[in-house]
Amino acid sequence: MPVNNPLQDEIDEISLLEAKIAALQVDMRQKKDIILAQHTKLEAFFDSSIDAVVQMDFDGYITGWNHKAEEIFGWSAEEILEQTIEQTIIPERYREAHSTGMQRYLGTGESSVLNSLVEIYALHRDGHEFPIELSVSVIDSPDLQEFNAYIRDISARKEAETIIWNKANFDSLTSLPNRNLFLQRLEHEALSCDRSKRSLALLYIDLDRFKDVNDSVGHDMGDRLLVEVSRRLKDSVREIDTVSRLSGDEFTIILGQIDDQLSVQRVCQQLLDTLSAPLQLDTEMVHLTASIGVSFYPGDATETGALQRNADQAMYSAKTQGRNRYQFYTSELQERALRKRQLITDLHEAVNQSRFELYYQPIISLGDGSITRAEALLRWHHPESGVVIPAVFIPIAEETGLINEIGNWVFFEACAKVKQWRERFDRSFQVSINTSQLQWIDETALMNQWITHMRDQAIDGSAINVEITEDLLMNPRSRITNRLLDFRAAGIQLSIDDFGTGYSSLSCLRQFDIDYLKIDQSFVRNLDQNNNDAVLCEAMITMAHKLGIKVIAEGIESRDQDQLLRELGCDFGQGYLYSKAVSAEELEDLLGEKN
Repeated sequence: MPVNNPLQDEIDEISLLEAKIAALQVDMRQKKDIILAQHTKLEAFFDSSIDAVVQMDFDGYITGWNHKAEEIFGWSAEEILEQTIEQTIIPERYREAHSTGMQRYLGTGESSVLNSLVEIYALHRDGHEFPIELSVSVIDSPDLQEFNAYIRDISARKEAETIIWNKANFDSLTSLPNRNLFLQRLEHEALSCDRSKRSLALLYIDLDRFKDVNDSVGHDMGDRLLVEVSRRLKDSVREIDTVSRLSGDEFTIILGQIDDQLSVQRVCQQLLDTLSAPLQLDTEMVHLTASIGVSFYPGDATETGALQRNADQAMYSAKTQGRNRYQFYTSELQERALRKRQLITDLHEAVNQSRFELYYQPIISLGDGSITRAEALLRWHHPESGVVIPAVFIPIAEETGLINEIGNWVFFEACAKVKQWRERFDRSFQVSINTSQLQWIDETALMNQWITHMRDQAIDGSAINVEITEDLLMNPRSRITNRLLDFRAAGIQLSIDDFGTGYSSLSCLRQFDIDYLKIDQSFVRNLDQNNNDAVLCEAMITMAHKLGIKVIAEGIESRDQDQLLRELGCDFGQGYLYSKAVSAEELEDLLGEKN
């Protein structure tokens, strides 16, 4: 039986313990190597991160700082480690809030920024602030208590957002708020008025005849003009007021927190005076005026869309009253606008259903009294209002663009009639048709069809006389010039209507080989041998004849006027003395009697 040796047992137990300790040491070394390797990997990950990684202990001292943090903050790791985050990268305005938040977390474990994405500003080493995107996580264990902050510099993104926002909200030419920002501010000011129980005034401002000025000085100068207008508008109102450019030469001003309309009247008059002062653009001296419409919130409208419509209606009224003035919105303007909208609707329907008719006013040869020509005058047969004259609906047709379709209908109808009358009565008979300047500048070139149509219908060009205004001759657009020359080349004759009321150059009369001047009826109405109108008529007739141009006097109503114009050598007469405008059938009866 073996002998029990206590000493040997103790030695074996110690050996076993030593073996376990050795194995444990190996295991610990392996784990340490793994931890070191993981730590190295983590450091490499942090250093290669596109975000700055900043680690901080619970006392606020920085314990970790990767290469991206060095790049965006300007501090090296050696310089900033063991410094507090509060005194290095947090702007002074946020430091109290940061300290309060730290104390709250340490006391309660609650924080509003942990595990969320926050946009805030950080402090660079050189002292400037820049926007960052921040996310913070926390490690809170017996072995480690640490905050990890992941920070991204978003300066470039914020700059891009600012550029996009500015483009969306500001006019690129004048830097004024555009329509988008104007609408936002109008809503804001209306809400502010609701709270304060005060009012605001909305001003719609449109430059008078800016298109003509723009065409004469060129678009570059026109842009400079708009910039100067913007400056003058801003200098004329308070800092709290909003000046906006909606489009082209249309501006708005929001006058906020006002108590009475008298102050708005003063502002409007000041704006008119300021804008009418001459503007020097290089060698060009430009004179501008403006028309202003005003509506009040909440007195004239409690909804901003209606407020804008009311101001626009008032501005339009200011223009129709002669321009260079302001007009407050009234209920009468609203009623007028409603009638106008209905008239536009009816006019569209009239075009679609051909509810038009041409009347013709005879033009008399003052030499022998024969009817050698007639002026076509448009009438609209309204289903409820009866016959509507051009003075009522032509301005609306021009405003809506319907003038081109209506003008085409007039031309084709006149061609059909003059062809018949030439065959039945007089092979040299001529019909005059009125045209709008808008027809001549129309890009769809409907007028270009006229020459082709006359050729297709075997109608000689001299059968049609096209009446234009003096202003058209002074328009520098090449499209107008080319069309006028094309008409002359096709044998279509040209008359200047209402001569003497506008401005035209004698060189233009020669350039386009004008056939007729029509003396405006304002000179004929009070015609007497001993007054200035007779002198002016004689001068116009003499000048025209020396240029080889024949003269037609409009608005002749008395025998004395007829006799005096004959003595002055006028070629043709037109007016109620001879005949009012009549239907085509009635004109045929007159032609049968006279010729």
